[in-house]
Amino acid sequence: MKNRKSTIGFFGIGIGAIALLMAIVHFWAGPVTPQPSLEKTVAERAVAIKNATIAALRGEKVEEQAVTHRIDLDQGLRLATGVMGGLAVILGVVGFANRESLRVAGGAVFLGGAAIAFQFVIIALGVVLLAILIVAVLSQIGIE
Repeated sequence: MKNRKSTIGFFGIGIGAIALLMAIVHFWAGPVTPQPSLEKTVAERAVAIKNATIAALRGEKVEEQAVTHRIDLDQGLRLATGVMGGLAVILGVVGFANRESLRVAGGAVFLGGAAIAFQFVIIALGVVLLAILIVAVLSQIGIE
């Protein structure tokens, strides 16, 4: 049997490892750019929901705020982590298709998938927590 080099797979492992490390460090280091406090965010969302509900009940048209979208450093890190994780998965699949070592190709796919899954789980938990806090605030201010 011919000894094949697994260069694509090892490159995928390197990129996947960097992506997973970036996701973990970004999670533990916290937001890099200044974020509004949790109280302010929940209060703004609760007031917006209250005003939209009252306007809808009165039959008034609800005004949508114009959103200017700029990518800050935190969003850039999340985007780069996702892209690198996806690239690691792709490189692992390409390595497998080139009949490289299954362990190497599988390692690249695992690390890339773990980086993507880690980010997804953290964001999903944050959204659920924010929704619970908004419901709690709305119930306290008397919207029924």
